[in-house]
Amino acid sequence: MVMRVYATAADYAAVAEEAWDGDAPTLLKRLRAASVEVERITRRARYDVDEDGFPTDVDIADAFTEATCAIGEYWGITDDVTGAEAVAGAVKIGSVSLGTTSSSQEALSAQEKLERRIGTRATDILLNAGLLQAAIAHT
Repeated sequence: MVMRVYATAADYAAVAEEAWDGDAPTLLKRLRAASVEVERITRRARYDVDEDGFPTDVDIADAFTEATCAIGEYWGITDDVTGAEAVAGAVKIGSVSLGTTSSSQEALSAQEKLERRIGTRATDILLNAGLLQAAIAHT
């Protein structure tokens, strides 16, 4: 199976709030990883695709591109591409606790956990495009 990447360095330069200040290979790796995240969280969304699996609707394709760039930019800010820090609990040394407590981490909603992992801008882009479903309608 071919890996789909939804944004290029030129896309990133066009839509990111901050210019990329790293090297080109790192940006391309980040966009590739962000594309994996976009596919993962839109897995249950319904949209038409071409023979390679890319969205055919221009608005949906643009949302994939912008969300991919937003995730890449968020990871640049957080320096947490793997997501390890987003899900980590508190660090305790003796009586000193740094970060969140495990009980507050467990109390996070699925949406809050997702936003810690990829940022609110990317989830907003995908929600606005109708690619993330907030509720199920029973008929």
